Amino acid sequence: MQRNSVDQRRPDAQRQWGADRRSEPHPLVPPPVSEGRIARGRLAIVMTITVWACYIVYTVIEQFIAGRANSARLVVEAIVYMIVVTGLAASATAYLITRIGFFYRSRAHHRAPRIVLDNFLAGPTPSVTVLVPSYQEDERVIRTTLLTAALQEYPGLRVVLLIDDPQQPRTRAARDLLISARALPAAIEAEFAGPYARVQASYEKFEQSLGGRDEGVTAADDMRDLAAEYRFAAGWLYGLGRRQEMVDHTDVFFVEHILHPLAEDLATIAEALESGASEEAALPVQRLVQLYRRLLAICDVSVTSFERKRYVSLSSEPNKAMNLNSYIGLMGGSYQEVSTPLGVALVPAGPGRGELTIPDPDYVLTLDADSVLLPEYCLRLVHLLEQGAHAGDAVAQTPYSAFPGSATRIERISGATTDIQHIVHQGMTHYDATFWVGANAVLRKKALDEICEVAYEGDWEIRRYIQDRTVIEDTESTIDLGVNGWTLYNYPERLAYSATPPDFGSLCIQRQRWANGGLLILSRLKDQFRARAARGQKNRFGELFLRVNYMASIFWSSVCLVVMLAYPFNADLLNPILLLVSVPYFLMMSADLKYLGYKRVDVLRIYGFNLILLPVNLSGSFASILQLLTGEKSAFKRTPKVRDRTTAATTYLVAPLALIALCVWTAVRDVQLHQWANLVFAGMNLVLATYAMVAFVGVGNTVVDLFTHLRNWLYRPVHPKKRARGGASATRPASAAASGGHAVAPTGAIGDWASVLHYRSDRGASGLVAVRSTQAAAADRSRRGSQTPLSRSSSFEEFTFFTVFQPIFELESGEVVGYEALTRFADGSSPQRGLEAAQAQGLHIDLDAALIRAAMASANALPDGTWLAVNVSSDLLRRPRELEPLLAESSRPLVLEITEADRADLDRLPSGVRIAVDDAGAGYDSLARVESLKPGFLKLGRAALAGVEAENARRASIRSLVEFAREHGCTVIAEGIESAQQRDALVECGVPLGQGFYLGRPVPVERALADAANR
Repeated sequence: MQRNSVDQRRPDAQRQWGADRRSEPHPLVPPPVSEGRIARGRLAIVMTITVWACYIVYTVIEQFIAGRANSARLVVEAIVYMIVVTGLAASATAYLITRIGFFYRSRAHHRAPRIVLDNFLAGPTPSVTVLVPSYQEDERVIRTTLLTAALQEYPGLRVVLLIDDPQQPRTRAARDLLISARALPAAIEAEFAGPYARVQASYEKFEQSLGGRDEGVTAADDMRDLAAEYRFAAGWLYGLGRRQEMVDHTDVFFVEHILHPLAEDLATIAEALESGASEEAALPVQRLVQLYRRLLAICDVSVTSFERKRYVSLSSEPNKAMNLNSYIGLMGGSYQEVSTPLGVALVPAGPGRGELTIPDPDYVLTLDADSVLLPEYCLRLVHLLEQGAHAGDAVAQTPYSAFPGSATRIERISGATTDIQHIVHQGMTHYDATFWVGANAVLRKKALDEICEVAYEGDWEIRRYIQDRTVIEDTESTIDLGVNGWTLYNYPERLAYSATPPDFGSLCIQRQRWANGGLLILSRLKDQFRARAARGQKNRFGELFLRVNYMASIFWSSVCLVVMLAYPFNADLLNPILLLVSVPYFLMMSADLKYLGYKRVDVLRIYGFNLILLPVNLSGSFASILQLLTGEKSAFKRTPKVRDRTTAATTYLVAPLALIALCVWTAVRDVQLHQWANLVFAGMNLVLATYAMVAFVGVGNTVVDLFTHLRNWLYRPVHPKKRARGGASATRPASAAASGGHAVAPTGAIGDWASVLHYRSDRGASGLVAVRSTQAAAADRSRRGSQTPLSRSSSFEEFTFFTVFQPIFELESGEVVGYEALTRFADGSSPQRGLEAAQAQGLHIDLDAALIRAAMASANALPDGTWLAVNVSSDLLRRPRELEPLLAESSRPLVLEITEADRADLDRLPSGVRIAVDDAGAGYDSLARVESLKPGFLKLGRAALAGVEAENARRASIRSLVEFAREHGCTVIAEGIESAQQRDALVECGVPLGQGFYLGRPVPVERALADAANR
């Protein structure tokens, strides 16, 4: 079948001089390495270590024994210089060691043949869910990634696009990105539905035809029918390629090296089947079934999307890790949407009530939205993980490679460093030092469950599988898995490709993020090695060295290089033998670049490239140190993936220019002082740094970006002043009340103009309440005739909250007799902190009254016959003038929960209001409070219940308390019941009432009504 060429680029896709001329990707399986190349690699390691050791010994003898370092300054210089040389030599040695590991692995790898994979597909296969996190990505980028995920040759695949775009876009462009992202999954699933239905029908027809004949025999017509399906599938894939929007080299790669090779493979099988049928050959039924199932596996996919930002019950942390965690945490559950005052929440649903059911897969495949996978990626890695030898592997991946054919110089050199890193990561696996590289990986769900950490944001449970403490979340999760005894594995093939930032501005954001976090995670490495020692396993020095180098080398290499560039060291320290430390490193890297399809001289371009990235790497490292000192997480910055150029930060432009100026000054100084060895070093840095700024950043781009930053600094738009509150507007609530609207509450707690203006409702939107100071309201009234603006002391202050209700049960019958009203503040703070903040502003009485009034208003919808318990502060309890009219508004029996009060305070309460003493224990103090305060209820706190299911003494004390309370007309309520054993033990003790998470969680009134209806 003829395919159409796709080498037709858009006219605006201009290629720079020095762009990538490669058109073919790297071989899937690296070619075996010769003995000579391995020998040269070993010699490079020996030479580097030997020259370093000789230099250190020589320097120690010359500077400290012979006495050349005859002053404190020279001693410090000598020590610092040896440390710098050691740090750079260590990084060079680590690279040389990992490439040897890569050579060994490439020689030992034997690719699983296709027949083995087909046999694997013919049996029961583990379930896999592909997660594609996305944030404001271009539609074409997401579509390509989703297509490569859907085209995985794996049956029953679920692909989920995790859209993390803002739910309320602020610009037209952001809105368009969100709309297109939401529409993509359905469109792609429809693209696969037709081919799947056709192949499935053909397969069913084939199975039915086997019923009337020997199952071990197939006819030529069976082979021709199967060949027709393979030809159809090949034509469908070519059609996908023709419909692909061609913008850059990534689109060419997708069509030419993913779609077309798969189509050609299917067409070849079709041709072979037809040839066999023409010769009247008969394939075994089992083989035809395998071929059918392979075709079904390509088309059998469901594609959907999920947006965590729609739900207030999920984390809103702005990073990729929490986007993934939010969905992984829902796996294996059934959920329904519940409206709360702050938005929609996902809560576990009972049988038959689930609106969203998320399967719990055996494996999770994560894939960045700018990456693509070859069609066999998922199949080969899951097949690997299912082998007994890899049962302990939690993560299997192929470190991604760079797309060939990039149109810019910076993409080409950045891609070269990416391909070098592929060698490094593959080599690290040889020494059991694998790190999870987050662009793509197959994760064992069982392992994720073991490293899961549970926290709470308000009442919502937040699960963390992938750590988000640092911006390199995959690296820290590697340590978590190692602590729990899991290993990681880099599959020694190139099956994944990821895009490289196309300009210097976006590249700086990416590299700054990569440099941030390694130092923070380094301290956790000891946990992994201690855990391994506790399991009786050996710790290898090679693994420790490579892991430490991976996490910290960006920092120490950057610092060492800056020190060598910036400080004029003693000329006696600059020995020509020192150059031999770096020569093996550069020679071996140049050979590797040639092996990868680049030029040997690119090693110098990479060095210059890294010179201008020094401030970027140092910025990321210092951000780690700052987080280590302050504990405040660094902001997560996503790499921009836009067609327009990203403006580079001022520091990242000025610092390389300052470095070039420093090299010029150093070169001039070396000429004057006749320091020729140092002149060579300074001259090389000057030439390469200048080349890098011109070639990779661009003179024009540098000027434009600096001018843009200067203009933004000099010109700051003047925003119009806000109109002062007061005057006629202040009289609006009074007129509204006079006209029959809701009157302002006596305390200014609810229903005032603040709620109207902020929430478009006189009682707040969805139960949200705005609290206004009584003193401020009085100040407003006193100024109504004045034109003087309100002072800051009388300004409007607001607290936003809503009410949830926890049911109180009769323990023996299981019936709900009442509800406790609990407050949740919109900012997640506790009610006690809210009251303390309000007290600092003189608003605590108003706030406490608002909490009670809001609870009573929401409780109107609760089931009849139940009473309402509300918490009252001691300050409001001592103000009967404010409290009595407030309690009169209740439409159901009230119970006031207090923690501390005098008998005189309770005597002033209206008749019919009952009191509950909160958080009591089972000791003598509780007996005394029952006798003095004569409350209607006594609430046993969690501490009093601890061990009640197992401790006889605890049950005896509770039984005595219940009897004493009953004699004084008091009913005991047990709080914090968390298990059936606790409940049964309390029933045995005679406790009549109880509440707790086991019996019922605090929920909004809508959920409370739904729960009551289902009981």
